[in-house]
Amino acid sequence: MVEFSSWDPNIRDVFEERFGAIVVDDRLDRTDEHEKARIIVQFPTRDTLELFKHELRHYQRDDTVRDALPVGLRRKFFDAIETVRGLEPEERKGNRLRAEGWPQQEQFYVDVDLWHPGTADGAREILEKLRSVCRQYGGQVTDDTRTTTLLLARVSANRSLCEVLLQLDFVARVDLPPKLPAAYTSLFEPIEPLPVPHEPREDDPIVAVIDSGVLPGHPLLQGWVVDERDFNTGEGTPVDQHGHGTQVAGLVVYGDVASCLQERRWHPKVRICSGKVLRRDPNSPNPNLDPPVFPEDRRPEAVVEEAIRYFHDEWGCRIFNLSLGNAFDVYRGGRQFPWAEKLDQLAKELDIVIVIAAGNRGEPPIPNVGYTRDAFQEAVREQMLDDTEQRICNPATAAIGVTVGAIARSASPRTRDAFAAVPEKSPAPFSRVGPGYQIKDTQRAVKPEFVSYGGNYAVQTLARGQPRWVRNDLHLGEPILRLPTDDGRVVGVATGTSFSCPHISHSAAIAERTLRDDVFGVDPSANAIRALLGACAEIPDSMAEWLQDPQNREPWEKLWLVGYGICLEHRIGFSTDNDTCLIAEDEVAEDRWHVYALPVPHSFLSSRGKRGITVALAYDPPVRASRREYLSRTMWVEVLKGMTIEEIEECRGRHVGEGDAPKLPQRAVLDLRPTKEPLQWSTLQVRRRIWSRSPRLPIIGEQDAPVLHVVVGCQRRFSTGEDSRQRYALAIRFWHESERVRIYQELRERVRTRAIARVRIHEST
Repeated sequence: MVEFSSWDPNIRDVFEERFGAIVVDDRLDRTDEHEKARIIVQFPTRDTLELFKHELRHYQRDDTVRDALPVGLRRKFFDAIETVRGLEPEERKGNRLRAEGWPQQEQFYVDVDLWHPGTADGAREILEKLRSVCRQYGGQVTDDTRTTTLLLARVSANRSLCEVLLQLDFVARVDLPPKLPAAYTSLFEPIEPLPVPHEPREDDPIVAVIDSGVLPGHPLLQGWVVDERDFNTGEGTPVDQHGHGTQVAGLVVYGDVASCLQERRWHPKVRICSGKVLRRDPNSPNPNLDPPVFPEDRRPEAVVEEAIRYFHDEWGCRIFNLSLGNAFDVYRGGRQFPWAEKLDQLAKELDIVIVIAAGNRGEPPIPNVGYTRDAFQEAVREQMLDDTEQRICNPATAAIGVTVGAIARSASPRTRDAFAAVPEKSPAPFSRVGPGYQIKDTQRAVKPEFVSYGGNYAVQTLARGQPRWVRNDLHLGEPILRLPTDDGRVVGVATGTSFSCPHISHSAAIAERTLRDDVFGVDPSANAIRALLGACAEIPDSMAEWLQDPQNREPWEKLWLVGYGICLEHRIGFSTDNDTCLIAEDEVAEDRWHVYALPVPHSFLSSRGKRGITVALAYDPPVRASRREYLSRTMWVEVLKGMTIEEIEECRGRHVGEGDAPKLPQRAVLDLRPTKEPLQWSTLQVRRRIWSRSPRLPIIGEQDAPVLHVVVGCQRRFSTGEDSRQRYALAIRFWHESERVRIYQELRERVRTRAIARVRIHEST
């Protein structure tokens, strides 16, 4: 292990070029106090290691002789190094072993990752060493996986053997095998009589699924498909002949089929309107296995628009699920796709929420790097970010639409000699990533906005040959409803962003009903639905760690991969004592701004524990693909502390320059992440602040508690001739990890309205 006070990429080159060493892992650890780079270096022979030590002694004596390194390079190289040391046993422990400790039983299984020596003969020698150690201490190597860079083993072990393994230089990591989520075990259990779904009510939420149709007679969908229509696909029936639409619809109705399997409870919540726009591919030799296609004589833009307008007009549908797209149209910057522009125009005109899958990359390259499982999985992540072929595809770039990427639910493959491509709750290797519509590097949209479970890939090497993706492992796919098979099974698994997308459509339907029934008493705007989804989204700590953002600084790379995170449905449906959301709907003129006064609850400040505030802004500006900026208006949101409304107005009054955001004192700006400027080109903006202890917020004047002011502004980019007032919605969420904290009650009393409430206060130029 070599630790640096700062990162210089040339240091890595020195190790590899001057000493013949291999950098097998590198990472940058950031804290509020400092930044430290760490790399793990593998020396191929003891001679190369001694050469490194020899150069270190030259440096320590300040010798001027040239050896492996010139004098100047030697000094620069070693000046940057803080520490050189061997790996400690604790550093060889994997994440699950560190979290759970050793199993109680005497004999158990562990995954052992070995440093690959670089040759096939060397790999066989290392494995034989491992087998010898295992036999000596009462264990056994039961399985192994080898590629040109990876050497992995499954070992039947005991505590004594594991303690020895953690001391061995050729061992990179020891970890407990990944857990298989309980839902997957139910897929192979004997078929039991299925429950009869209860009948839907007329006020249950409704989603239009625009896909390959739905099987309305499916045992778990009976009664929940309220309308179905074939939009001239050529199959002559609205019933699903392929299976894709039924798979998607099941997730829209139930939200999470995996939870239903695990809890053995099937509770449908969302009604379905089925718009059939896809059919089995008539030119495919395997039409049931290959993806469904649009009819050859119809433009996707036209048939999808027809379906959206029909279900909006006939059923008042506000939420539309589009688990479809054109994988050949990959966005690499430049002009907006016409299909995406059409969806944006429909979303604004009809005031609807269109949820779109980010798209799949069926055969991403397999990284030929990584000397441990962790390093390989991190290489998959870096490839997703660096490879322009992994970008989102048409029409997922729609600015007002909601785009959804996929994360893995499971990392425990059923396939022998295989390992998961990414850890649990990490971006799936096939999921397409952002950014969205981009003018230049500083003006780009956050895409995807959300992620949800959509499956995982495994990596397998057959006969010690080249590794390959396993795309249909039964323990890695996302549990879904399927067309009934000959043996009567109606539940299976599938992989793709098609199946992460309906998770968010389900949440959007719940959000619409919550806002209609418990807040406004009338239909909420699509902006309010999107804002509530954003306010109730989180990135779990486990994801933040793997995404290299443990400090929650929200770098752009993280936003490209997972957007604002996973929507928490249990937070969307209702407020709790310690987790409460306020909602505002309004419209603001171009180049003007609104101020909202927000009292901070005493219990939020006084009680111990982690707490946070989330601010979500959603708006629907006119769009023009003929203009480079595309969005005719942008908006921004800022939270201020220690200022009165009068001081904010005075500050704005001194500012000159139409269209520019007000200049506010930096001391008064609450440090939310991401920062304000990069998000202005996103029509859904989610900003957060998390405190591990009580924040110090100033109290002004005669107030008995701090008051935050939320400032929302609108800036004109170009004229469209349309109404100059911009609709928007604002959602503000207070949460505290302690269930004893009474945020809900305090906000109810202070705002003097319901816990999810309109709180518009002030408007100014």
